Amino acid sequence: MPLSLRLALRFVFSPKQGSFSSYASWLAIGGLAIGIAALMLTASIIHGFQQVISEKLSSFEGQGRIQHILGNSIDLTDPTLDSLIQRSSNTVVPFVRGVCMVRSGSKAEGVLVEGVQSLPKSISNHDFEHIHEGEIVMGRGLANGLNIKKGDRVFIQVFSSGHSFSNTPRIRPMVVKDIFYSGLQEYDKTLAYTNLKDARDLFGFKTDAATGLIVNDTELSPFITEMNYPYYFETWRERHALLFEWITLQRWPAYIMFGLIALVGIINLLAAINMIILEKSGQIGILMAQGTPIPALKRIFMFQGGFIGFMGGIIGGLLSTVIIVLQFKFEILSIPAEIYFMDQIPFSFDFSAFGIILTLVFFFSILASWWPTKTLTRMNPAAVLRYE
Repeated sequence: MPLSLRLALRFVFSPKQGSFSSYASWLAIGGLAIGIAALMLTASIIHGFQQVISEKLSSFEGQGRIQHILGNSIDLTDPTLDSLIQRSSNTVVPFVRGVCMVRSGSKAEGVLVEGVQSLPKSISNHDFEHIHEGEIVMGRGLANGLNIKKGDRVFIQVFSSGHSFSNTPRIRPMVVKDIFYSGLQEYDKTLAYTNLKDARDLFGFKTDAATGLIVNDTELSPFITEMNYPYYFETWRERHALLFEWITLQRWPAYIMFGLIALVGIINLLAAINMIILEKSGQIGILMAQGTPIPALKRIFMFQGGFIGFMGGIIGGLLSTVIIVLQFKFEILSIPAEIYFMDQIPFSFDFSAFGIILTLVFFFSILASWWPTKTLTRMNPAAVLRYE
């Protein structure tokens, strides 16, 4: 083991009880570990929040949707659309969507009804996946507003439709098959699912017509993006672009705020190294008198700073991992779902962010330990030994 590294570790693990150098080193490690843990938890929450939102939105919207650019219905017999459906019939499916009113007793609410062949994965975790004719699945917010529960009978009313020449209101009784909860108020309060055939009858669509196509196969993107007028393809991320811009906007202030905690740890390390140099000035004077070069003396404290940064990173990483695992297992930290689209703080291991944080902390730890070593070049060994 090099002499510089051996002395650096000796200053940290000093056998002398109550040694200031050992105490200052472990205090710097503790401060740095707290700052690193705060940064890692921040990165985990931001990554987890974005991941949960992405999974929920992509489940409801599919990877993307093909619709008519003017909002008209699409003809499924169109050669362009038909070839796409035949290419991947399981991942490209039609849907019919329209606005109507749902009534239960004396209460009524406006609702966006979507006719589908099968329910989105995020709400099909019940005993069924497909909706039969005469059944409806609605969000908890809508059900609470109408004071209805599973198995109740409701009436769906459509006043007019641009796809039919009749202005006679269509009214159809339906049974509430189930009530879903996503945590997304936009869906829980305004969205309901029915059988595709029921939706076509309600909104006056022909058998081979639909509002659009739901695409769940990302491998079809090169083919879909080349579609021409009058069709256009919109991904779920493009549809909710403002939400993800808000997440990105919130990310950097959070990193800066919690990064200041890590910065305090770095400054504490710098002060600790400076105080250790003063405390060990006698030993440094002896080494200088014996001919030890200045670069070798500087390496002692740079090794010590690197060790403090390394240990701070290990302890901080372990601390953040323990908190994340406890949250995964026991869901200790809860948040209001009405505001944040979920009822528990979402943690997700963001290993790329973890790597960047640990690398930067280690680099700045060495840099912070190098700065105080400049005083060694001005140190006079004879004067130091005389006072010691």
